[in-house]
Amino acid sequence: MKKIICFITVFVFLFFPLVAFAEEGWQIDNYRSDIAIQDSGIVTVKETIAVDFQNLEKHGIYRTIPYVYQQKDGSKYYTEVLFDSILQDSNKAKYSVSDTGFNYQVKIGDADRTISGKHTYVISYLLKGILRGFGDHDELYWNVTGNDWGVPIIDTSVAVTLPKEGLLSVYCYKGLEGSKDTCSSEKKQNQATFSTSGELGPNENMSVAVLYKKGMVPLLSVPRPKSFAEKLFTPLPITIFCLIGLGSFIYLFSMWRKKGRDEGNISSTLVVEYTSPEKLRPAEVGVLMDEKADTLDVTATIIDLTGRRYMTITEIAKKWVFGKTDYKLERLNKKTSDLLPYEFLLLDKLFEDGNTVIVSTLKNKFYQDLAEVKKALYKDVVDKKLFVSNPDSIRTKYIIFGVILIIFSVIVVSVSAASELAIPTAVGGGFVVFGIWLVIFSGAMPKKTAYGHELYQRIKGYRLFISEAEKYRQRFFEKKHLFNEVMPYAIVFGLTKKFADAMKEIGLKNPEVVGYYGAHPFNSTVFASSVNDFSSSMSSAISKAPSSSGSSGSSGGGFGGGGGGSW
Repeated sequence: MKKIICFITVFVFLFFPLVAFAEEGWQIDNYRSDIAIQDSGIVTVKETIAVDFQNLEKHGIYRTIPYVYQQKDGSKYYTEVLFDSILQDSNKAKYSVSDTGFNYQVKIGDADRTISGKHTYVISYLLKGILRGFGDHDELYWNVTGNDWGVPIIDTSVAVTLPKEGLLSVYCYKGLEGSKDTCSSEKKQNQATFSTSGELGPNENMSVAVLYKKGMVPLLSVPRPKSFAEKLFTPLPITIFCLIGLGSFIYLFSMWRKKGRDEGNISSTLVVEYTSPEKLRPAEVGVLMDEKADTLDVTATIIDLTGRRYMTITEIAKKWVFGKTDYKLERLNKKTSDLLPYEFLLLDKLFEDGNTVIVSTLKNKFYQDLAEVKKALYKDVVDKKLFVSNPDSIRTKYIIFGVILIIFSVIVVSVSAASELAIPTAVGGGFVVFGIWLVIFSGAMPKKTAYGHELYQRIKGYRLFISEAEKYRQRFFEKKHLFNEVMPYAIVFGLTKKFADAMKEIGLKNPEVVGYYGAHPFNSTVFASSVNDFSSSMSSAISKAPSSSGSSGSSGGGFGGGGGGSW
């Protein structure tokens, strides 16, 4: 049994090339390479490859030619390859050249046409940097066919011509990579010819070495090509990137001055206001302050509606130590004719299933109603001529344009970077910055009218009154329900705790709190904490949406190499 397994193993490894050929089903009848070393040190190569596709339907062949070589010490040696002409059956061929980073691959043939039988391809190219110098001679060491042809080559021949006399010695090797098998060679005054005495099997190659007098031609060197990063961080790409990035900022800044800057005069004088200017509701004040209809603005509206006796809020004590306080909202029987459209919509949506609702039950279902309320709130501030147009629509337009530009530009950068094209990459990167600027500027583009800007300035005066309430204590003693009226605005301004602390400082021990029923006797600090908790719970509940349910040598040595195949 062991002998049988051993026999099969040997058979597979020995005859695998034949199996590969059987799978390829075609061959190279003749591979002729004419190499000429020029006085300039440039080397020209003309490869004539005669193939027989037999009955197979193919488009053509491809040839792989290395231009970067790994040396024994691990360093890289660079050469230059320039394609001159490519023929198919004596006519100009259709072809494309791709760069893999170490090799050029020339793909010859028409993707829309198949061919069979015998065809001849002629590939002419120029080489720079493949001649090497040694102590007493210079040398061309060239892998003629490459190791990667997966088909047999029936006949292989090479002619190397020098620009003048001075040929010293020649060597030729054939076989799999590393083979020491020699092939036929002949030298004349300035020319050496080589040929194999039989066919080359799949993945076998032919390499030649030609030694000639030192200093006959210049030994040209090819510097390491710039890395993509080095190409990218050069003056021109950096200038393009900066011009687009800076230019887009200047453009958008000018757009803001024209279309986004508030109308009216900007005043640095801040005058204290003791009531909300023009009786603006808390949510309207909130939108004027940050140009957004926030969930907090809607929550403040609920507190405001409570103070205006349209509903009540009752705390529901925790059921266990680590539980959360819940809240019961109850609608009161009061005419709604004085309500603004968004306030009426909020009240109607909260109590559409009855006159009582528990805040925690609003989770996962009120978020759509919340969007409608916010939409109505935006309409309200536009109808009151506080904004030129809907702030949310303006902001969203710029965000959408910005995101689209970022996505498109990232695609351009990715494609350009993959192809190591520095200029298109810089252009794409600049427009990514442009897109980012669009998103950033989106928040500044909503535009207040002159009237809206005037009220905005006055609102800052009202905020000053609330934030420094202890300075105006007499106002709170004079007006019975001022505490209740101010609290919704304190919520919008984020001053709930500070306002409550001021009430404690003032000594307003028992203000009348309308519509809010807590679990403990009134204390301004405790009440503020309760209102904050309610605001947080309410905001979380009404905005929550439901969740959705990766000269010694060998064959294969020297420059050249690569290989090819059919397609």
